[in-house]
Amino acid sequence: MTKKLTDRQKSRLWAQQRSRNFQASSALEGLTVPLTDAGQDEVDARLDALRERYAR
Repeated sequence: MTKKLTDRQKSRLWAQQRSRNFQASSALEGLTVPLTDAGQDEVDARLDALRERYAR
């Protein structure tokens, strides 16, 4: 019997899938983008820092 995934697990699984899809489509276009395993908190902090830096 398999256990159902929690909403958090589903969210993480979809984020990983989107990342892999982006990597594959970028490779088809000849771009190389390194994969990152940054957590959502790290991503949010980075976006906040960039918004503060480039805010007008």
